[in-house]
Amino acid sequence: MKFIIKTLSLAALLINAKQAFAEDDLLSITSRPKLFEMTDFNVPTFKVKINENDYNNLFLVMRCEMDTHPSYLKRNDDCYTAPWVDLNYALKRAYNKNYLDIQAIKNYGKDIDFINSVVEGKAQNITLAEFEDIVNKYSTLTLEEILSQPYNLAPVPSGKPYGNNFETDNASMTFELNGEVTEVPNIKFSVGGRSSKDNSKLSYNINIKNGLLFETKNIRLRADSIDPTYIREKLAYDFHKLFELPTINANYARLYINDEFMGFYILRDAIKPKWIQDNFGEKNTKNIYKCHESAVQLFKCENDDEKITDNSDFEEFIEKLQNVKSREELEEFFDVKTFIRWQAARYLFGSLDHDKGKNTVLYMFHNENKKIWVPLHYDFDMNFGNYKIPNAKRTFTEEIANKSNPLYPIYKLLNLDNNNNEELISIMNDMVTSYYNPFIVFPRIDKIKRFIADYVYEDHTPLEDGHLPGRFAIPRAKGGDFFTYEDFEDNTEFVTIKNTIYVDDISGVTAETIAIGLKHWLIERFKFSCSTYKLNCSYMDSLFNSPYFSEYEVEERSSKYHNGGCKGSGYACCKFNTTTVTTTDYTGKWGIEGLRYCLIDEDAEANKAKEEEKMSTTTKEGNCPTLIRKGYPCCTKKTSNVNYISKNGDQYGYENNKWCGITTIQCPNFGSVRCCEHCKIISSENGHWGIEVINGVEQRCAISNYCLSK
Repeated sequence: MKFIIKTLSLAALLINAKQAFAEDDLLSITSRPKLFEMTDFNVPTFKVKINENDYNNLFLVMRCEMDTHPSYLKRNDDCYTAPWVDLNYALKRAYNKNYLDIQAIKNYGKDIDFINSVVEGKAQNITLAEFEDIVNKYSTLTLEEILSQPYNLAPVPSGKPYGNNFETDNASMTFELNGEVTEVPNIKFSVGGRSSKDNSKLSYNINIKNGLLFETKNIRLRADSIDPTYIREKLAYDFHKLFELPTINANYARLYINDEFMGFYILRDAIKPKWIQDNFGEKNTKNIYKCHESAVQLFKCENDDEKITDNSDFEEFIEKLQNVKSREELEEFFDVKTFIRWQAARYLFGSLDHDKGKNTVLYMFHNENKKIWVPLHYDFDMNFGNYKIPNAKRTFTEEIANKSNPLYPIYKLLNLDNNNNEELISIMNDMVTSYYNPFIVFPRIDKIKRFIADYVYEDHTPLEDGHLPGRFAIPRAKGGDFFTYEDFEDNTEFVTIKNTIYVDDISGVTAETIAIGLKHWLIERFKFSCSTYKLNCSYMDSLFNSPYFSEYEVEERSSKYHNGGCKGSGYACCKFNTTTVTTTDYTGKWGIEGLRYCLIDEDAEANKAKEEEKMSTTTKEGNCPTLIRKGYPCCTKKTSNVNYISKNGDQYGYENNKWCGITTIQCPNFGSVRCCEHCKIISSENGHWGIEVINGVEQRCAISNYCLSK
């Protein structure tokens, strides 16, 4: 179905945008599952229930990943007593790795039997209080430090089913809309997406295990953190549906997990066998291939069913692509018409992702009924001037069919490397004279913006504990993590939002997130494509010449952000001088500690060596000042004894269940010589003195008040 809107006045567009087009009817000509018809401009609430163990695997893992990060240490007893923590193992490893002072344990004696029983595997599960008591007595580290990531005593789990790789088959949910509640007793619930897993607000997958939810089996709730407007993806799906391109559906939803509000999301279905059946009529297909990023291969895809490891069917398809000689030959096994229509839409929409140099965010479906392969695109949050230097004034060959694209041989074969390709221009002309033009797109944007404004505001309103809904604290923030409600309001219009994240505080390298004002980019792309490709845009002339479209003011709002961590990298500094260099980049040298990358801070190593040199000497106050730098207090009781002497000569007493540094209070002549570890007086001339063998040499030592009090 195509039509040309020529009679709608500019006044109707700009003054009465609410009535300019019946947006609720825009998709009425399309076929969609009932779930998406019900949720047109009507936001449902999903409430997911998971058990305590699964809750810990998601929420507690995410919190502990941050709280045990050496650069963001925060005491969290829940992390130290989590289901994955074995404190017996932690104590044994601390002992074997010499994170505890073994000599002090042996000298003091009171805890040696307890510690040996744990090390030898004879003890029952120890408590956090018992573990902390040992750490306080025999380590220079605090509890938070010794249980942090580099020491690997209580490693926070990663990978499935934990944290941003969380999944569970044991969940349920309710679906609430217009006061009616639908219970879904069995679902698979998981964190979804790819690169979005690195954002503070995660996305989620819901798979209905038995039956369907209003004709839908696979549901996706996407945070779309990269888009400050929350609109780009919805807009793209709607118009792709109108162009009869095979893709999924999109609306909006709210999410709770165990009564915790997680925020506002894009509601989507997914390219799975049920979707293929609805759109192609093929039941229970095993021929869906998900494509991954590749800058050199035509398509790098594997079967979407993880149980199927035989990809010979797809490999045969790639071989045909590599050897094809003509369009006619290509059409025998590839849906060329759909492919070209995708390219036209991608250009008009400014699609950054998909097969432009990366060959990602798409599926390939082998339609066995027709014996052809069909490209299926999804994920459009980087469309319409979003994310990476999105220039609206570029030609099709510059933006898509360029020689750096691994698909260039196919573009060339189809003559798509020619900016005068009549077939491509005809398709683009049909698109802009039917639905994709300012008379329809702009009122659609305004309608969606007004509808979701309150939900977006809610999504940017802190909860009682101070954090935004659904956001987890993460060590390395992304540009999209800093978008605000003001950005939503302005970026839908003519304000460009530019967030710059410094990769570190050393190299000056940055990662930029740039979102050109949505209407600004659309106007520029409409004008440029109409002019460059001589599209039938005459009905837009009065619109383009109006002040609204020709005299708008473009603004840019820029913000700069730095990560914490070692030298602003977001990662920890390496703790151990034995850590080897595994890789080097513009930030510096990297090692691995506790199964995580750490930055080798060579300046810190040099400073540490100087400090250790200082700590190897005593002062007239004894060695307590150096021990303070190690985290120990000075001993305060006059008769505290010397319980332990370290290899570098530091002398420790023990008061109030804690180690402390010996001072002249305990040993009056301490400073020029060590305090005697024994009580045998050799001389009482100008003080009380003993003799000890230090480094193989007999040396004078000072007798302590402890000995004199006996």
